[in-house]
Formats: sequence, C-alpha cells, structure tokens
Amino acid sequence: MITIYHKPHQSRTREAVFFNALLTQFPNAVFCNENFPIQSNYLGKFVDTRKLIAWLETETLLPNTKRRQCVQILKGCPEQLKVALQVSRISFDIVVVANQQAYYLEFHEEQHRRLTVSRIRKVFASDGTAIEVPRYLQRLIRDVWRTLYFRPYTIVWSDWFEEHQATYKVTLRGSFQEFHKDGRFSFREFCHISQ
Repeated sequence: MITIYHKPHQSRTREAVFFNALLTQFPNAVFCNENFPIQSNYLGKFVDTRKLIAWLETETLLPNTKRRQCVQILKGCPEQLKVALQVSRISFDIVVVANQQAYYLEFHEEQHRRLTVSRIRKVFASDGTAIEVPRYLQRLIRDVWRTLYFRPYTIVWSDWFEEHQATYKVTLRGSFQEFHKDGRFSFREFCHISQ
C-alpha cells in the first residue's frame, strides 16, 4: 500500500499541478491531507554556519546581492543553527510512504533560488535562542538542512518540471535526487552531494 501526505496550499498552483501528476502515477494510493509527522530526533540536527558561509562565498548561481546579504547575516550567527524547536514547525511538500519507507519530495519554485521574501522569520541557536532572519535566509537554511539530513529525498524544480511534465515519473529510490535545468542553482552542487 502507498500513502501520500500532502497539505495543499491554495496559492501554490504550480505545486498543485505537480501533485496531481504524482497522483496519476499512484492511482491506488491513500491520500492524507496533512503534513507527514517528522520524528523529533531531527530537531537536534543543525546547519553548520561556517560551512554555509563557505558555500555561499563560492556559489555563483545565486543572486549576488542576496547571497552577500546572507553571508553578512550568517557571520553574526552562532556556529550551529537549528531550523525549528517543534516538529510541527517542519514539513515537506509531499511524502510518499511505500513499504513502510518514507520518500520525501520538495517542489521548489523560483523563490528558493532567487532568495526572495524579506519578512522576518526565525532560526534557532543550539540552546534554543531565537534568531531573526529574512525569510529568504530561513528558507535557504531549511532547504540545506533537508538536503543534508533526509533520505530518500527528491527535489523537483518547477521550471524543470514544466519542461518535462509529460515524461517525468516519480522514482522511489533510496538516495538523493534533484531535477533541475543545466546551469541553474542546484542543492546537489551547493551541498557537494555526489551523483
């Protein structure tokens, strides 16, 4: 049996198209209109601020001004950053559970690489102290955190999907997968994940 967890957002029309395409591949799946429950041990996993700064300083495919702003903000942050203090504050776009194995999927639109949306959000020091950062940096930290710690994990970029929608098939593999256009920012490259 296959169970698919997804909590739709009315404003995310591209994500809805992706989700509907996925549903056609698993017509007998049970759909749960909720976020997949993440285990609490993930709350202790962190992003190394120094490594994130080092990646950002050499990354050429992110917007230069926003990238430099991220580096300046991160230089004032603790060495370890947590993304949340409660599991209810962590979610994935879609989680497919097959044979008792969770497969995590994220559908990334342009804001994940353009570093847009400046409203204030929070990340956390290792002791739980809240640190206010722009939403674009919080999103980047969360994206890196998911990429580092969750397997099997798949990222599908919206512009890639729009070109390959007719032929894309979700493969439930026990590794990291990322589907993006050549020459575009990729978390595989950013986090130095081997093919």
